Amino acid sequence: MNLIESLRIAFRALFTNKLRAALTMLGIVIGVGAVIGMLAMGNGFKSFLDGQFAQLGAGNFYVAPFIDSNKIDTLTAARLNAADVAAISAPGRAPSVTGIGIEFSGNAQVTAASQRFTYSVRAVNAAWFTVTPQDLAAGRLLTADDDQERARVAVIGKRVAERFFGSAQSAVGQRLNLNGVGVQVIGVLATEPGSFSVGADPAEAIFIPYSTGVSRLYRNQTSSTINVSILTVKARSVDAINAAIAEVTAILREQHRLTYQDNDFSIINPDQIAAQVNGVIGAFNSFLGLVAGISLIVGGIGIMNIMLVSVTERTREIGLRKALGAKRRDILLQFLIEALVLCLVGGGLGILLGYALSLVSTLLLVNMFGAKGAIASVSLSNVLLATGIAAAIGLTFGFFPALQASRLNPIEALRTE
Repeated sequence: MNLIESLRIAFRALFTNKLRAALTMLGIVIGVGAVIGMLAMGNGFKSFLDGQFAQLGAGNFYVAPFIDSNKIDTLTAARLNAADVAAISAPGRAPSVTGIGIEFSGNAQVTAASQRFTYSVRAVNAAWFTVTPQDLAAGRLLTADDDQERARVAVIGKRVAERFFGSAQSAVGQRLNLNGVGVQVIGVLATEPGSFSVGADPAEAIFIPYSTGVSRLYRNQTSSTINVSILTVKARSVDAINAAIAEVTAILREQHRLTYQDNDFSIINPDQIAAQVNGVIGAFNSFLGLVAGISLIVGGIGIMNIMLVSVTERTREIGLRKALGAKRRDILLQFLIEALVLCLVGGGLGILLGYALSLVSTLLLVNMFGAKGAIASVSLSNVLLATGIAAAIGLTFGFFPALQASRLNPIEALRTE
């Protein structure tokens, strides 16, 4: 018996008992669909997170005045100030560093156009906008001259401009009062609300020159040891980020006169965080795949059960074929092909279900979790994996019934009523 004839008989058996075949394939359909859908959702969320971390700037890392009280002497205080920035920026001290964004931030009562709201006010230097690229909707960004002159100017987020002045264009030239400090709006960022960033959402924040912030707005909140909330440090390249971290760590330890003590500052590397998050997502996907795999096993048991029933129902047919010269391998191959067809048809329907689940996953990620740009995509590798799993289940769970059918004695099979 050739392969084409075996496939014809397999499909004929499938269509002869449509309801039974459909119920048998249900476990395979659900299992394959769940595997593909979960992998697609994981891929979509991973791509979203990769995009969000990329917004922080390729090759950037962060230094903050935080210490772990469990690892350091409680008498040691955190430290990070503008003098540290000057030391890092000194020629030749940190050759792997190409820029440093300085920031000191806090909240302030913001009054304008007879309205009052509380917003995050971020005092930054001009380099902050270089190492953390921001698009402009109107006006200009802060400059080094603004910082040197302690100018009372501000760049505001898109949402702030719309709330106070109706639009970005109409906000330029207007005045804001920040806890009694008057500033003039010189620019509006085009950053959309909800964008991933370190610190307050740029669309919901106000940016003023660093010197203006520490000398006027935050003069009672800073000290000689801490007058920087966070440093955004840009490495020469993504590959040089570890070298830049080592250089900055050595300079700060020297500045703070640390010998055997632990660091009195913290360094945050987004690449490491991204790797850890992706690892968690990968583990979660594996768990979901395992759960979906249980459904596949249940479906495989159903395949085995229905094939055993089929062998019992077709005992006389098997005996007749053997009497007419069919060999054991022909019978074995016939029933293996029937089990394989059941699983592959179920796997095909499961792939379609997986595509549908990926579309639903995209809607959930975007609408319910606000993960804009997260697209749950079904990759070719996932489809091939699902097809391979379906085929493996057909061969594995169909082998025993096929073997049982091939071992039937033709004379006893013909005597079966």
